[in-house]
Amino acid sequence: MKIQNIASYVIVIAFVIALLVIGKPFLEPLLLAIVIWYVIISINEWLRTPSFVKQYIPNSISLLISSILIITVLFLLGNLVAQNIEMMGTNAPSYRVNIQQQLQRILEYLGLEKQYDLGNMAHEFNLNDYTGRLINSITGLAQKFVLILIYVAFLLLEQHTFPRKIAALNWTENRKANFQKILKQANSATKTYLAVKTGASILTAVLSFSVLYFIGVDFPVFWAFLIFLLNYIPTIGSIVATFFPSMVALVQFDTLGPFFAVLIIITGLQFLIGSFLEPRLLGNSLNISPLVIVLSLVLWGLIWGVVGMLLCVPLTVIIIIISAQFSSTRPVAILLSRNGNMGEVD
Repeated sequence: MKIQNIASYVIVIAFVIALLVIGKPFLEPLLLAIVIWYVIISINEWLRTPSFVKQYIPNSISLLISSILIITVLFLLGNLVAQNIEMMGTNAPSYRVNIQQQLQRILEYLGLEKQYDLGNMAHEFNLNDYTGRLINSITGLAQKFVLILIYVAFLLLEQHTFPRKIAALNWTENRKANFQKILKQANSATKTYLAVKTGASILTAVLSFSVLYFIGVDFPVFWAFLIFLLNYIPTIGSIVATFFPSMVALVQFDTLGPFFAVLIIITGLQFLIGSFLEPRLLGNSLNISPLVIVLSLVLWGLIWGVVGMLLCVPLTVIIIIISAQFSSTRPVAILLSRNGNMGEVD
């Protein structure tokens, strides 16, 4: 490959990344709207699987039911998060006392209690500040949610015109077939990933809720939902999801037993489901290198923050699928894949 071609690729990639960063206020809600729209379409397809539904219920009705279901779930989850964060702020004073007591025990065990001012340490750990920031973040997300719903509504209204628009394009039959092939592969990979990841995340969340409820940790429903959500973030998501309820167990109870119980059991659940169940269910359907997953997590996280980290895997898979269809970008797809097998170019 000539040095001019390499330089051209670097310039194009840098330009695209710059556009993604600059266009974040516009692209982020649009991307979330596409994800919600995609989930609604998938649920609608599932609802219309029985033959009697296809025969007696119009597609528009089942699509409306799917939309109402998803929007209701999102609203209830948002309300749950807001209520629990407000309750955490209320419980912050008692947590601060327990923090000081736990720090005292740990420092005494390490022989360092005389070197640190526990009063200042506990005072600096102000849960009111942290919960205030979380509430502000949720308020900002709620404001974006209205715009996201508008995007979703227009996508649902426009979706029936997509096939006609593709058919009307002045493309050769071979090019149209290739485009349909790319859409089919991207759709299949995304559906497989979301289905497996959602199922595994639900299982992890339910088991984690049972553990937290049995131990008596505050807000078990909220932590279970957070575990469910963060499990979509590869690698670090499960670590962060384990950290939060463990820290609450540490500051809530007077002993260290519940903290170690939560930490060990939830870490074990994350490891078993994430390292054994998910790989077996996914198999080679994604064909993406584990190293590339970590690198894409960092890259999309830098570009779009938490939203980028949540969607880094499907976004990267789509890039690999598209790159594999063109001879000029095919080497990139091969390098990003798990086994280098990308099939034949039509």
